[in-house]
This record gives sequence, structure tokens and C-alpha cells, in this order.
Amino acid sequence: MSITLDLDEQALAGLPLQPGERERNMEIELGCRYYAKGWLSFGQAARMARLDPYAFGVQLAERDIPRQYGVTEALEDIAHARSIEIQLSSWGRGFN
Repeated sequence: MSITLDLDEQALAGLPLQPGERERNMEIELGCRYYAKGWLSFGQAARMARLDPYAFGVQLAERDIPRQYGVTEALEDIAHARSIEIQLSSWGRGFN
């Protein structure tokens, strides 16, 4: 889906950004803001900002927006790490 915004040109002219940078900056700002409000998950907000997870995390840090990291996210990370560990250990058996 695509959204078109009709914004005041005089207000936009006051931004310290070039025309091409304005749109890009707005994507990142909206992703960060909506994540901070809890309206989007980390992954959804990163996609809105069109950034990879690491770059999106950097943008959040630059804005002093804390990561929303709870028990559910920690358990998901542990499960992911275990699946990688299993894959790596099975690869190691093939080299013996």
C-alpha cells in the first residue's frame, strides 16, 4: 500500500533536508514514532522505515527510544539461538 501526503510547502522548506531526503526521513520518523507508541512491532516499524533491524535499532537509539523487550521476545531469541546451535552442531559432525 502507498500513501500520498499533501504537506505545506512553506513548512517543508523550513526543514534542513533536501526534497529527496524529506520523504526518506519521514519514513524513518514514522517507523520510530509508531514503534515508540506501541502501534507497530519492532519488525513492522523497521519495514515501515525500510531499514534492516540493526539500522532501525540505531535510529531508535539516536532518538532515545527504548527497545520494548519483554519475556516473549527473550524466549523467541533463546529458541532462535538454540536452533542455530543445533544446526551448527550437525554441521560439525560432517567434518569429523
